[in-house]
Amino acid sequence: MVDWFTMAVEQLAGEFMAELPAAGLPSKGVRDPEGGPFGPVGSRWCSLLVIGQGERRLSKSLRAWSPKNWDRFVSQAADVSVEMSAKFSTLNEVGHAGTPSLTISAYRPRPKEARQWLRLDATYVVGKLGETAPIPDEVPETWRQFLVTQAERSPAVFGFLADDTSGAGNRTPLETSRGTFPTDTLPLSDSQVRGYSWVSVTSAGVLQRLGGIEAVRRSGAFASAIELPSGGAVLQATPRLSQYEGDAVRRVFEALAPVLPADAPSSDPFNRFKLIYEAPRR
Repeated sequence: MVDWFTMAVEQLAGEFMAELPAAGLPSKGVRDPEGGPFGPVGSRWCSLLVIGQGERRLSKSLRAWSPKNWDRFVSQAADVSVEMSAKFSTLNEVGHAGTPSLTISAYRPRPKEARQWLRLDATYVVGKLGETAPIPDEVPETWRQFLVTQAERSPAVFGFLADDTSGAGNRTPLETSRGTFPTDTLPLSDSQVRGYSWVSVTSAGVLQRLGGIEAVRRSGAFASAIELPSGGAVLQATPRLSQYEGDAVRRVFEALAPVLPADAPSSDPFNRFKLIYEAPRR
């Protein structure tokens, strides 16, 4: 997981890293029991969290970014026993972590039956839903390239890149709408997708159920379909994230019908998710 963190920071965190002091951030904000400000309003911040599983209890380390702390953090990434995350943020009006923010994390579920899974996540928060300008096309393109590189390096049973995950937490929009969790859907990853988005990464089993990469390409639902060394695929719905709306979402839904859950998801009262609220036609 060392490469996951170093490559994510190099390729995705440039705007934050450029404004962090070379010598590192002061640690007093992290340790202040009264929750004092981390620094000046509008300045950049980064905290490094490591949660490990000891023999009897969890251990926790939270440090402000510095070259020394980063090197220590990366050295621990070779063995993620519970959770590691680097959270970059912009300090708000009270000097605490605000937006824009970027969280890069690796997480291993604690239940014994789920510890075979390792979730890698990078989440960029622009601001409040409905109150921020559209994301420039070059930003999701950078993230798409990063996702493809990671999917080619590490066999994945599922992955996605989307801009409609507000309120979903560690679930996909489809899981959120169906009331399911990764612990429910991950065991089915060889035959079923956890959701569908602008860019979706499938397992080898899912690609096989869809008839293989050429059948997926012939469906016309995807602007790009890349077969992975692991046997899965990276499926990109439209050339640009800003184009992934309406008919494009339906085309993906219909193309992936054989590997979607059989029931219709519940509609979202806040209209957050790019989903088709119907049962897929098999």
